[in-house]
Amino acid sequence: MFVDIVNFLNWAILWYLIFLSLGYLILLVTAVPDILSNYEEDRLGELAQHARSRNQIPVTVIISAYNEEDTILESIYSVIKSDYGNLQIIVVNDGSTDHTLKVLNNVFDLQRLDVVIPNKVKTRGKLKGYYISNYNINLTVIDKENSGKSDSLNVALNICRTPLFITLDADSILDPESITNIVFHMLIHPHTVAVGGAVYILNGCDYKDGVILKKRMSRKPLYALQSCEYMRSFLFSRSGWNKFGGALSFSGAFTLFDHRAVVDVGGFDRVNLAQDFEIITHLHEYEIEQNREYTIAYTASAIAWTDVPGTLKSFWRQRVNWQKDTLRSLLLHKKMLFNPRYGLIGMVSYPFYLFGETLGVCVEFSAYVLIFFSWYLGILDGYWVFLFFAICWGFVTFLTMATAFISLITFNQYRKITDMLWIFLIVATESFGFRQFTVLCRIVATFQYFVGRLKFWK
Repeated sequence: MFVDIVNFLNWAILWYLIFLSLGYLILLVTAVPDILSNYEEDRLGELAQHARSRNQIPVTVIISAYNEEDTILESIYSVIKSDYGNLQIIVVNDGSTDHTLKVLNNVFDLQRLDVVIPNKVKTRGKLKGYYISNYNINLTVIDKENSGKSDSLNVALNICRTPLFITLDADSILDPESITNIVFHMLIHPHTVAVGGAVYILNGCDYKDGVILKKRMSRKPLYALQSCEYMRSFLFSRSGWNKFGGALSFSGAFTLFDHRAVVDVGGFDRVNLAQDFEIITHLHEYEIEQNREYTIAYTASAIAWTDVPGTLKSFWRQRVNWQKDTLRSLLLHKKMLFNPRYGLIGMVSYPFYLFGETLGVCVEFSAYVLIFFSWYLGILDGYWVFLFFAICWGFVTFLTMATAFISLITFNQYRKITDMLWIFLIVATESFGFRQFTVLCRIVATFQYFVGRLKFWK
């Protein structure tokens, strides 16, 4: 009886992985024409010519900073050096305990003003100062008590006076044409409320004063592993979701929003570290409920470079937080699950994100546990184990290799042959150790979430 139960669970897990792999394969197939279309526009220079030949829509870049004295200037310089002309910059110092505010003051000669800030969305962090730069009147700095990134974004949202705004992490750098590209992508798609940009790993690159001098993949394994992970996640996954109404998650490191749309939903979730995930899911839900025609899209032609964890301890902490707050984001909007009112988002996208990308880790972890117990009891099915690892390792390797090839012929950022060879080596080995470590991070986070937050099912 026990053997029959184990065999049943084994094959149930295997079929789950097969269907999940088919889902990713469909995303890959739908992503290719979307990526090629964006690349053709970029190659012909149509978007830059169009954007520069007309009065540009004003855009605000919002940067939330907590203890970012070493990186904040690089981020600001990259915005200032953008080829998009009509820009405002709002930096929110979220109660930093280092010299972030002092660095900003020394470089930009800040002048304090007494202003009344409108209350478009709710905030909780007390404001300590409002400053403008005497050198660059388009730079505003807000000093406030520490209350988290989400609340800092909401404070900036209340100050923002432009119809569009961009969220940019304080440890990220933009390519000079990125803002032009992402704004153009929004303009050519009617009723667009959000556009996500591509994010690559900054670690390993040479940069100075907001300009990347040499783009290359780090030779440190942890950075390289995350580079492959980001490339797979952004280039094919989010491009593929464009065909299904848009992804449920874009990176807070670089996303363009319609200001009115975000204010309408009440701003960013103030207690959520994955506020970038929640706001996109919330926008989908709200726009559908309002019976509005809308678009949420991703473009691979707009590129940001961001810093990532360099130790297993910091990586663990990041992924635990991501998993818990992704679950929070999804369950806050659980009424969309298999709800035909929400169309493809409710019937396809939301279930795939919940049961595939987020809770799929529980299935994979169960498979590892079953393999161990089956081996211990002497009932291990070698054929099943072969199929399991062929899917887990082989298919992930195929996806990343395919993504690397698509990147190579389109928006390739790693142009050296040694970088491409390093990518292939990392891809071939990431399923042996790194994948299992990531699974363990996320399974611990999932357990912590459901033990401490069962009230979200009520």
